[in-house]
Amino acid sequence: MNHRFTPLLPRDPLQGPVLVLAAHPDDEVIGAGAMLAFHARRGHAVTVVHATDGAKGDPAAREHDICAVRRREGTEALARLGVGAPAHWGLPDGELPEQLPALTERIRATFAAVQPRTLYSFWFGEAHRDHRAIAAATAAAAGALPADCRCLLFGVNHVVPGGVLFDTTDAYPAKYRALQAYASQNVYVDLPGMSEHRDRAATVNLDIAGVLYGEMFADLRPAELPRAQRLATELHGLLTRDEA
Repeated sequence: MNHRFTPLLPRDPLQGPVLVLAAHPDDEVIGAGAMLAFHARRGHAVTVVHATDGAKGDPAAREHDICAVRRREGTEALARLGVGAPAHWGLPDGELPEQLPALTERIRATFAAVQPRTLYSFWFGEAHRDHRAIAAATAAAAGALPADCRCLLFGVNHVVPGGVLFDTTDAYPAKYRALQAYASQNVYVDLPGMSEHRDRAATVNLDIAGVLYGEMFADLRPAELPRAQRLATELHGLLTRDEA
């Protein structure tokens, strides 16, 4: 029985164009913000999609007000990573599973248009239903991706089980500053502080001088996504007695 420590992989083989699928403004920065800063520094074209505006993220705010706030904050956060403004799809926050057929077709069309060499999307074991809807649509539309696309699936609610790790020590300061841009959320949740703990903890099994922060992903090819989704859903049901 061998060790199964998450391997530390080099970033240099990753190529653009890069496509990032997020359910809400902040998902992609929490899950992959330092890697997006890396891609920006390399001059890769980075396309970010925010499927919803995160309008239900603050129940005390009026929906039309918080939509505008979250859009501005999401755009500013990406700018701090060196990434351009996201595409806003304006779908209803919290209701992406109900939009799954249309969501899948929209993602399929985006895959065909962007033809990414590197894709960032959600791991299938996420807790938030919107995250799982994006993950499911990603798997369903995977046939429209280039066969050799690196599909790097991140976790926001849960850490990806296993997978691969990238050293993001040099880019982490940009990620921390990006997370500070979410002022409307940071009044009640410390996104920068919690991210710092998580990205430091990702390197717990590394004994490499200077590697202080890391981001972890499931590293798959498009043809592997449907099977990975089935296995993750089966495991979730086994552990939680929940088949949904």
